Amino acid sequence: MNAIATDVWQVHGPGLRMPGGAVIPTSSTVIRLPDRSLLVYSPIDFDDAAAAALDGAGEVAHLVVPSRLHHLFAAAAKARWPRATVHAAPGVAEKQPALAIDRELGGGGDGAPWGDAVASELIGGAPKANEVVLFHRPSGTLVCADLLFHVTRPANLRTRMVLAMMGTGGGRLAQSRAWRVLRKDRDAARASVARLLEWPIARVAPCHGEPAEIDGAGLAGHMTRLCGGRVAP
Repeated sequence: MNAIATDVWQVHGPGLRMPGGAVIPTSSTVIRLPDRSLLVYSPIDFDDAAAAALDGAGEVAHLVVPSRLHHLFAAAAKARWPRATVHAAPGVAEKQPALAIDRELGGGGDGAPWGDAVASELIGGAPKANEVVLFHRPSGTLVCADLLFHVTRPANLRTRMVLAMMGTGGGRLAQSRAWRVLRKDRDAARASVARLLEWPIARVAPCHGEPAEIDGAGLAGHMTRLCGGRVAP
């Protein structure tokens, strides 16, 4: 577990191997809540050592399945931590019909059992993704799945080429060109981004790559592919 901020960690998992030899890094973000329990965002393929590290930090009480594209290891995580509550983005049930989902995620975080420490926003206008991002208020950390990439150490040349094609190369924080295709409702996407930019963001913790220190004003310039233009923070 790599500390990002107080009570926030990133846990790296096996890379996502793509045709042609590219390897996209994957990770989960772990938040320790005020009651000392843990929230795991986008469960990876945890090995025993990583699972033991989580268990040493607190009880895994919440598993967040953040999108229709980030769900592959949710069932295995639930089997490892059967007492954990499963929170899933809209549409995940169609992808994982055998997964018992306790709560469907939406925007705002209203009624979430983790309280005011964590806010959420469903990125609108992109129903094939339906990504839900979280914001850890005490640390100012925006937690996301595919909304942003920050791959600073590509595994090999093929990976660098794929990232360049996606528009996420160069070791920089960037948004994939895929959002231009995923976005079906520009106004809904812009409204979601405008709401999340109101949070006092200090850093971003993506599932693909390293955390990045950045505030809302800086982040606004990275949302143009999803929003079809800049959204003021």
